[in-house]
Amino acid sequence: MNSKNDYALITGASLGIGREIARELSRRNINTLLVALEAPELYELKQEISDSYNTKVDAIGVDLTDANAAQVVFDWCNDKNYNISILINNAGFGDGGRFEDIPLERYFKMIDLNNKAYIAMIHKFLPKLKNQGYGHIMNTSSMEAYIPLPYKAVYTGTKNFVYAYSLSLNEEVRHHGVKVSILCPGPVLTNEGGLKRIQSQGGKANLIVMMPDKVAKIAVKNMLKGMMVINPGKMNWWIIKLVKFIPTRVKMAILEKMFRVYK
Repeated sequence: MNSKNDYALITGASLGIGREIARELSRRNINTLLVALEAPELYELKQEISDSYNTKVDAIGVDLTDANAAQVVFDWCNDKNYNISILINNAGFGDGGRFEDIPLERYFKMIDLNNKAYIAMIHKFLPKLKNQGYGHIMNTSSMEAYIPLPYKAVYTGTKNFVYAYSLSLNEEVRHHGVKVSILCPGPVLTNEGGLKRIQSQGGKANLIVMMPDKVAKIAVKNMLKGMMVINPGKMNWWIIKLVKFIPTRVKMAILEKMFRVYK
């Protein structure tokens, strides 16, 4: 952050990891812009940050799956003279079940939010980041970018896209002073639905599940250091390393048995 008018913009900021990232940035005296669906939680967080930290904060409610959403956010920042030095693409959702049982429209919505919104936001803000010669972009992927999960095929695919896209983009922009980080958390307890999914996996899930505030602290710390790939949790890191040595056919058969509960 090189200016008092510099801001970190966080999508999906009203809940889960996004909310905790906004709080962690505020603790570090970094101004924040909160982007999420129009809902009370968004403005409650804005008020909390305004009351609790000596930083600037603002919020805008927008559906990032709308085709013009990135333009709306970009114009809002320009109109208010907010200079973005950190862009955090965190908004997203997943679903599990047999592929054909989930409506096609829900898959398309997932791709719109988990992938297209990331591309649109970066496409709007990257030229300014490059021109000013400094900045960070952090895209939220998942541990599932490394471990394709049966019964979560489309979600896994969207997270694998974020991983590959972010690695590639980083090589394009790092010589301009802009660093791209990829956040790859394992299971994170963010809502009631997440709790049920974790419980369906039994006791083994407790070994890798993390709370969003811990993930946020690790994410922000390592993003500001310029780390390219951020894998929160030592157990998750070891799992990622170990699965690389398992033959693909064997690995996928094991995963199918583990995640059959989604059927």
